[in-house]
Amino acid sequence: MNSDKTNISCRRKPKLIIFSVFFALRAATVLSVLLGIVCGVFARPIMYLCNHQADTVEMSVTFFRIIMVCMLFQNLSVVLNSALRGIGKTRVTLFSSIAMGAVDILVNYLLIEGHLGFPRLEVAGDAIATVCGTVAACLFSVVFLIRSSGFLHLKGVFSRRAGDKALTGRIRSKAAGIVSENILTRIGFLLSSIILSTLQSGQTAVYSVTMILLNYTFAFGDGLQTAALTLVGRSMGAKQYDSVREYNRKCRILSFLLAAVLSGLYIFGAEWFFGRFFADSDSVKLGVRFTYVAALLTVLQILRLVNVGTMRGIGDVKSPMIIASICVLLVNPLMSWLLTVRLSHGIWGIWQASVASQGLWFLAAFLLSERDMRHAL
Repeated sequence: MNSDKTNISCRRKPKLIIFSVFFALRAATVLSVLLGIVCGVFARPIMYLCNHQADTVEMSVTFFRIIMVCMLFQNLSVVLNSALRGIGKTRVTLFSSIAMGAVDILVNYLLIEGHLGFPRLEVAGDAIATVCGTVAACLFSVVFLIRSSGFLHLKGVFSRRAGDKALTGRIRSKAAGIVSENILTRIGFLLSSIILSTLQSGQTAVYSVTMILLNYTFAFGDGLQTAALTLVGRSMGAKQYDSVREYNRKCRILSFLLAAVLSGLYIFGAEWFFGRFFADSDSVKLGVRFTYVAALLTVLQILRLVNVGTMRGIGDVKSPMIIASICVLLVNPLMSWLLTVRLSHGIWGIWQASVASQGLWFLAAFLLSERDMRHAL
């Protein structure tokens, strides 16, 4: 009897995975087209609301409009790569990311300043390069799925068949928390960006370059989060609770080691890194000082991402949404406004708010992941 149930479960897994991917692709396509049209039409008022620096607002309108109108490729790439990671095809997603980066760098070289006979498009060239990178990543994943002989395929992705209502309900219940978390955190980031745009453009330029380092941090942390989520989730499904504890422990150790290595690289390479972006010594010195904060945020962010991955692997999608909303939507914007506007700390007020919100986020994720582990195991 148990064997029959197991066979039925195994037969349903491909169906669940395929339907989940199809559902996500259809939703991503519809939402991307609708949001792309809205953001393209209203790019100027949106940017005037978000950017209070007169010398950069027109450039931001150009960049924003191109990126948002073409967001479909990025969103489809995210869905496809998530599906491929879920079935263990992490090498494909790695090469997809490499393709995106390589194309982005090449087109940036050709279009920003105009090389090899290409026009000089400056900010527009940067935006076009970003879009070309996402197109390359999307096409790489699509070609793999078309040529793949596995059960995950793209045949019938836009079929009008309603599908299994039970599966649809499961997908929506699991996706709702993560979607809500992303929407609320993006609103929080937007509020913080509006506050940042009230500061001097020279300081915010250095701040933006420092954020490149934190984008690298997030990329590494997101990889560990995916590993924690996948391994913990698979062990929970198989009721291998000892493996859940072991995977959680090893992911935490790896996250700490990775954070230490990245922080060290950021600090020791800061002068060289900022020297590639700025010719004046004052901007480079300010960037070096910012890097010490970025190193601290690197530790907090990577450790937090792994704890959140463990929580989601156990099946808790509501707690990450709640703590992300509190820290990003409430704590960070409020502290940024208080420290920057009311207490006149300037750009350092933004960093102080980031450390406070990230510290709270890390602590809450750690405590809640420990709670989930105790309750689940």
